[in-house]
Amino acid sequence: MASRTLYQALAGTRKQLVVAPRTWMRTLSTAQGTPAAPESAPTLESLVPPTDALKKPIRRTINETVEPITPYNMTIAKLLAAGLHLGHSTSLWEPATLPFIFGTREGLSIINLEQTLVYLRRACNVAREIAVRGGTILFVGTRPGFQDLTIDAARQCEGYHVSGKWIPGTLTNAHQVLGRHAPPDPEDPGRAPKTYKPDLIVLLNPLENKIAISEAQLHKIPIIAITDTDYDPRRVTYPIPANDDSIRGVELIAKVISSAAKDGVFRRKHMLDQKVKETKFNRNENNFSRR
Repeated sequence: MASRTLYQALAGTRKQLVVAPRTWMRTLSTAQGTPAAPESAPTLESLVPPTDALKKPIRRTINETVEPITPYNMTIAKLLAAGLHLGHSTSLWEPATLPFIFGTREGLSIINLEQTLVYLRRACNVAREIAVRGGTILFVGTRPGFQDLTIDAARQCEGYHVSGKWIPGTLTNAHQVLGRHAPPDPEDPGRAPKTYKPDLIVLLNPLENKIAISEAQLHKIPIIAITDTDYDPRRVTYPIPANDDSIRGVELIAKVISSAAKDGVFRRKHMLDQKVKETKFNRNENNFSRR
């Protein structure tokens, strides 16, 4: 009887010794590499973008994703990518542009972009200071392909634009040319409407607007202009040596100057708000002291 009990105990112990390794192997295999559950296949609705994204214009989407261009993040690499270093043929070379030329290659004059960046920043400082002082800025771009970028640059900084033909006498004979478009005086409707002259002109194609330059010089209005290697930079107040045939490059320069002017407009509004707050504060203090 005792031997049978001992035999059963030994048999149970043997079963445990045999089963244990199998359990351990099963646990190890489960921990090492159990195939994951298959993911659900994408549906057709998940692949289609939402309706709001489809209605959004592509140009607005690109403008939101791209970093805004300002005078502070402008580099020579961006000017080079826009093609602003390519000048005209050496046969059309203007000797006055010699300080701005880096060299020649295959019959073309190459503009030194280091000079372009320096003169562009100077023009941005001028536009910013004029906007801070409450001056008006006029963007002029009459060449085909420049109309849209001229209008966008003017709207960005709350300025004015001339995207069509420059009418002779716009500045020298403003009452006859612009008088019919000016609103009448509410206090005296019989008086001739008053016209205003810009404090700064940003000229994107000076070669086709010699009359505008002459009128601005008569009225002593400063001019910022893009001067290529075939144009005399001494005819304008603030030249920017660059390629004026590249639409992409001209748009880049116009955006940079417009952003600088927009910064000046923002600073002016901030200064005016501060003055109004200080005036109200001083008035309240005077009223309190009188009591």
